Amino acid sequence: MLIPMSEAQPRFCYILTEECLERQTGCEIRLHCIDDSGPLLLRFTRQEPLFFLREADMPRGENLLQSQNIRTRRVELTDFRGEGLYAVYCRGIRQLTNLRNSLRQTGIRPQESDIRPEERFLMERFIHRSLEYRGGSAEKQPYRIITDPEIRSTEYRPVLSILSLDIETSPDSGILCVGLHYTASNGSESGEVHILNEYKKVEDGDGFNAVCYSSERAMIEGAAAAVRRFDPDLLTGWNVIGFDLEMLNHACERLGIRFGIGRDGTPPRCFQKQSGMRSAELRGRIVLDGPQAMRGGFHSFPDFSLETVANTVLGTGKTISADEDKVAEIMRLFAEDPQALAIYNFEDCRLVSRILTATGLIEQYMTRSLLTGLRLDRVSMSVAAFEFQYLPKMHRQGFAAPDTEDIFASEQAAGGYVFTTEPGRYSHVIVLDFRSLYPSIIRTFSIDPLSLLTAAENPGNTPAGISFNRERSILPGVIGELLARRAEAKRAGDAALSQAVKILMNSFYGVMGTPGCRFYDPRLPTAITGTGQWVLKISTARLRESGYQVLYGDTDSVFVQLKPDEIPRANEAAEKIVSWINQYLKKLLTTEYGVQSFLELEYEKHYDVFFLPPMRGSSEGARKRYAGRLAETGEIEFRGMEYVRSDWTDLAKEFQFELFRRFFSGEEIPRWILSEVEAVSSGYRDEKLIYRRRLTKRAEGYVKNVPPHVKAARMLDPEGKLNIRRVDYFITPEGPVPVKLCTGPIDYKHYIEKQIKPVADGVLPWLNTSFDEIVSGKQLELF
Repeated sequence: MLIPMSEAQPRFCYILTEECLERQTGCEIRLHCIDDSGPLLLRFTRQEPLFFLREADMPRGENLLQSQNIRTRRVELTDFRGEGLYAVYCRGIRQLTNLRNSLRQTGIRPQESDIRPEERFLMERFIHRSLEYRGGSAEKQPYRIITDPEIRSTEYRPVLSILSLDIETSPDSGILCVGLHYTASNGSESGEVHILNEYKKVEDGDGFNAVCYSSERAMIEGAAAAVRRFDPDLLTGWNVIGFDLEMLNHACERLGIRFGIGRDGTPPRCFQKQSGMRSAELRGRIVLDGPQAMRGGFHSFPDFSLETVANTVLGTGKTISADEDKVAEIMRLFAEDPQALAIYNFEDCRLVSRILTATGLIEQYMTRSLLTGLRLDRVSMSVAAFEFQYLPKMHRQGFAAPDTEDIFASEQAAGGYVFTTEPGRYSHVIVLDFRSLYPSIIRTFSIDPLSLLTAAENPGNTPAGISFNRERSILPGVIGELLARRAEAKRAGDAALSQAVKILMNSFYGVMGTPGCRFYDPRLPTAITGTGQWVLKISTARLRESGYQVLYGDTDSVFVQLKPDEIPRANEAAEKIVSWINQYLKKLLTTEYGVQSFLELEYEKHYDVFFLPPMRGSSEGARKRYAGRLAETGEIEFRGMEYVRSDWTDLAKEFQFELFRRFFSGEEIPRWILSEVEAVSSGYRDEKLIYRRRLTKRAEGYVKNVPPHVKAARMLDPEGKLNIRRVDYFITPEGPVPVKLCTGPIDYKHYIEKQIKPVADGVLPWLNTSFDEIVSGKQLELF
């Protein structure tokens, strides 16, 4: 049924997923969207996927183009070498792919033939997921479908409905139950558990309705129907991509059915990317995997099991603990207590929903999506975000870019400058940090691909010796706009937007040094890092000329010891140092390079006590390792030390924290160390001796080198049937033994020698003693 639309009344929507489909009349771009009234589909018919060919290559490809009746047109663009280009218009994706491959076989390299038509459609219109549409013909089956409307970019932010899915399986990969927890856009919650059971009654539980089935086929079809009835915008779960959806797809193949949970009834498409990461696509819905999303949102945990993350974030965990044999317990519940199994299944779903809510992860991802223009599940793809921002602007400057297939890596750019001084304990050290150093360098010296390509027009040099066009660039303007948005976000208290802008800006440097980016050129990152090194060195030299001791520097920060007369007014002194360094750099850059400085040194913090440990096997200070006590709060911060490393035991971490607390406070240490050694030897610290390690592959995949945690994993799975990716173990006189299998003695000598002694000996030389002297009794005279 056609529904008339007012030409004058615009509507606003957010794009969940986009795709390009083959049609007899040409390609069709489909945007599956959501607005205040629910889901809708925007269709754009008779689209022509395109790429570019160099004018010089046209005669060689003419016969091939004519044989397929390809339309071409000379355009006002050139490649990066300044050669004129023709646009090549195709009737479909298949034709474009075949034509591209045929051209490559003849030695012709097309330009931008690897850009997906739906992505080009959006980026060329500068549409960053939200849009305004009006006009077009409309129908409703099963949801609103708008054909060929007029669209333009706008700002619209919806609240998504979310469905968390979890399954439980048998050892032979059969599906036992499917749990669903739904959160509507208004915040209301509901849920269902679809369970295979025809013998024992399963009651509704807290927050869910139980639905029983006599066959696996009927249960899966019932669960799929429930997903379509809930109709979520976003589907999530813990390992929902790498496990749940793939297991459901395999079960459906075995049963001859489809898990049709897309908005159009299609099943999820699960696949593995070149990076090795598993991914899933679902028409009209976003699929966001819990652990992947947490990592992409810069959350850190000892491991990313649901049990660990839930306990850390929510203070509660799963109803079957990690110490139990999960498979055996699930099968026992399935046979003896299906009610408990349904509760366990649903609680896993609900835990994921509550983790996403508690961390604000969906709001963060939505903000990053609207900023980058990328689909919600792709916002962490920095190369794609850069190209979405940059490519359409490059077109407006008259250039088209090469295919990424034609980008080849060359020399690596230098890293950030790191320097140290003599190791030891220092008092009253301030940390000065250059705010967004690399983006500021890009703005200051107009560093970007366009200014590099056109450097001969109006060259300006950099401290790294690489010239860029001072008058014609793109990236400095983009960064300026982003910084203005971040400042506005900070004023408004919008932490998500401020963080999203910071993430995007900081990614620009790395992207331009990545061969996977079509704008890669090693001169770009070299100019940025080389200039960054110059900035840090020149600032450090200026500070030392003024009588300051600079203890440590790393990429964009310097650690400066205050002069004795400055200590009573440390904050004021730090701000004065920052002010005159900024003025010095501003004058220097104007005089020597003729540029306006956007570099800004800031005062970050003040350590009343600071310790720089020695580099292992050297008398020099370590790099990227230090500890300091904040003057204002007394909090002790560690960088690169055992306390913040996941491969050390809780014993070592807690020992190091207390050691530094005493060291910084001037409290007694030798007697305390002896008491800790005695406590370990007597078995009073056993719960702190567990090693927790992850496996990057299956245990049987380790052949040449078999580390202790892999040996422990093999003890848990001697037949290699389980895909164990995390193991907790003790070191015993017989070697590593999993915690759940350890019934014998623990090798306390190992923990004293390998976990306590190295930590202690990092500090004790500054007390004129050593761990061996203390435990051998030579320090008893002190007592």
